[in-house]
Amino acid sequence: MNMCQLAMCPWLRLLSPRADRMFNQQVERWFCTTLLLATSLWAPTELVLTGDRTLIDEDGSSDAAIVNANNLDNWFTPALKNGCMMISNHQTYFDWIIIWILSYFVRCHGFMKIILKAELKNVPVFGWGMHFLDFIFLKRKWADDKRTFANHMQRIVEHDDPAWLLIFPEGTVICEKRTAISNKYAEKMGLRRPEHTLLPRVSGSRVCLSDLRQRVEYLYDLTIGYEGLKSGDIPENEYGLVSMYGKCVYPRQIHIHVKRYPVSEIPEDEEGFAKWMHNVFVEKDKRMAKFYELGRFPHDSSEDDTIPKNQPVLQTSRHAKADNLVVELLWMWAQFLGILIPARRVYGAIFSAAISLVTNAW
Repeated sequence: MNMCQLAMCPWLRLLSPRADRMFNQQVERWFCTTLLLATSLWAPTELVLTGDRTLIDEDGSSDAAIVNANNLDNWFTPALKNGCMMISNHQTYFDWIIIWILSYFVRCHGFMKIILKAELKNVPVFGWGMHFLDFIFLKRKWADDKRTFANHMQRIVEHDDPAWLLIFPEGTVICEKRTAISNKYAEKMGLRRPEHTLLPRVSGSRVCLSDLRQRVEYLYDLTIGYEGLKSGDIPENEYGLVSMYGKCVYPRQIHIHVKRYPVSEIPEDEEGFAKWMHNVFVEKDKRMAKFYELGRFPHDSSEDDTIPKNQPVLQTSRHAKADNLVVELLWMWAQFLGILIPARRVYGAIFSAAISLVTNAW
């Protein structure tokens, strides 16, 4: 895929920025589908989704919410048209892959923009490819990252594509070292000390949402839980990328709870946004406590008294089949070859013209 990007991107950017974006969106679909195929072969986990009824029914009162619960498109209807911003807790380095896979099931996997730590940019194949796809790589120092945020957000806002921007406010996966740092800061600032998450960093999220306010209607809040873990376990130690893809050690189910917030109701000022984000993560931490207690996220008010009575959560699941993905990838590569052959002729014509000019000059 890196070779495809190297072959096509330079002249596409010169000829048509729009064509360049469309090409990279298609490459992003190939990338995601390849990751999904690898996952279905070596770590065939089931994606289990729960969500507030307000995802498809604004006041949560309509029975239509239950009828349409299995249609993920209904959960993300506004995002399909205008894009969205997503935040999530960070359990393992597989988190961004499973969320990208989630976008595949609603056919938006060509529009993902994921914010990752800068070290991942240098990973062969994956890191190089994500750099071409305009993913955002951060050093986790605001002084260094502020300009990076500004440049990427400007490109997202200028284009009409429904970008899905994913950010992990915790900044890194949960581990003993980061938990100790988070707890120390919580005590210093007089904040509630989380048990299953880290304290969120708010500057980057606030800048992203500030730039996207005029484009997106909702912020989607995702909470990820891995089956088979108990409170106090370090998810990355159990289900890291090497374990899942290299050793075929994987959870039979990965659970994602989806909640959404109208962007218009999220505070814009720094202090108000910080308080809002901390409250979101307090709720997320409590949700994770329930997950470890039940082995899944709560389904109704009998399991969690914060869920309104007579309004059970939405439930659905997804599991990709490898044979279908192989056919899909073959079709994608056939499409690419249809583009590449003419592109080779263009390169050949340019090269011949250059040789001719040099020869005439001599």
